[in-house]
Amino acid sequence: MRPIARLVRSFVRLEVDIWLSLARAVTRRPDTGGGTPIRYAGAVSAVIWAFIVVSAVEIPAVHLLIPWPAARIVALGLGLWGLMWMAGMLAAHHMHPHMLTEKLLRVRYLRRVTLDIPLADIRAVRHELRAYDGAKSLQLHGPGADTLAVIIGSSTNIRVILTEPKTFRTPQGDFTVNTVAFWADDPRATVASIRTAMLDRAV
Repeated sequence: MRPIARLVRSFVRLEVDIWLSLARAVTRRPDTGGGTPIRYAGAVSAVIWAFIVVSAVEIPAVHLLIPWPAARIVALGLGLWGLMWMAGMLAAHHMHPHMLTEKLLRVRYLRRVTLDIPLADIRAVRHELRAYDGAKSLQLHGPGADTLAVIIGSSTNIRVILTEPKTFRTPQGDFTVNTVAFWADDPRATVASIRTAMLDRAV
């Protein structure tokens, strides 16, 4: 796929994800699939709320500063779209949490990334804080690029070591890795819950 076409496709998909997530938030239907949610929105909620507040203040300010009626209408429309878009981004982080069931751990980033890890394929899980460069939410790192990191707020704080290499399909392509790293708002409780689920499954 050509770079421009890939960029357009990514933009359209993100736009759809934002509005669907906002609809879920309004109807109070988080996508948990019957499992136990593992929240990750806390890492970015404060920043998104700051943008929402700034956008809300800008709308009336710009309306007062622009003297032309037609330009006011355009600015109002763009301002309201931006405000709702940021609200949708906040909703996307809350409506699509990671999820833990009796059989698998589902690591997610919004509606864009879903990594299903059967508990039987997990060798170990631990709390490990790590920071990353760049703005990508999905990165490979480690010796031989053997770790797939689902990054929130430029960081991950949990590492899941697999029993053997596993291939994950993502919007950026297929990745075969030995480890998955992700962010959870309460990493210690998350690690404990995953370990308990692994033990329960083994019994």
